Amino acid sequence: MSESQQLKNYFRIGIAAVVVGVGTSLAGALWAHFTELPGVNNVGAEIYPSIPRGWLWVVIGQTVSLAGALLAMGGTALALLYRREMTWARASLGAALFAALTMILFGIIPNQWLTLAQGTFSWTSQKVVFTIPKWLVLNNEIAVSYGAIKDVVSGTYSVIVLAGTALGMYWWQIHSKKTTTAPPPEPVSTYGRPLTKVGR
Repeated sequence: MSESQQLKNYFRIGIAAVVVGVGTSLAGALWAHFTELPGVNNVGAEIYPSIPRGWLWVVIGQTVSLAGALLAMGGTALALLYRREMTWARASLGAALFAALTMILFGIIPNQWLTLAQGTFSWTSQKVVFTIPKWLVLNNEIAVSYGAIKDVVSGTYSVIVLAGTALGMYWWQIHSKKTTTAPPPEPVSTYGRPLTKVGR
């Protein structure tokens, strides 16, 4: 298969991924919105009784919406950036996609976790999970709260994602060097013989 045909296939697959991703993201966002609504309105009448309620359904909708957004971003990169000659426009698009990805990974996901833990679960420092036995901590009284667990989960997630991003970028640079350091093809004449410079 020729290079141009491969690029056309990447473009078709990428556009299909964008369409599916945008549709999935919108469906997940709508699902999260309606499952988060209260069961009754201001006058006490029941609204949308067939729609389930609860934090679990909201998280499922948000996860589906996030997966759709990531699929659409990946499809954009595949359709317009992958194995294509880098121009200023493509570099700007790639930078915008990467910036959006980092905002999702380091901003939106941790924010949603803290909202769920602090708001829905009420994981605060006043709620104690367990107390460490005094004989293990020199007869001191040390308790571990739900707030501490919330912060440990948030910090561990940030460290893992940061390390994964750095490793991914390092792998990408190594991969790019391997694909771009191939020697250029030698020019040949119309008879198939290599062209060489002859000194005077």
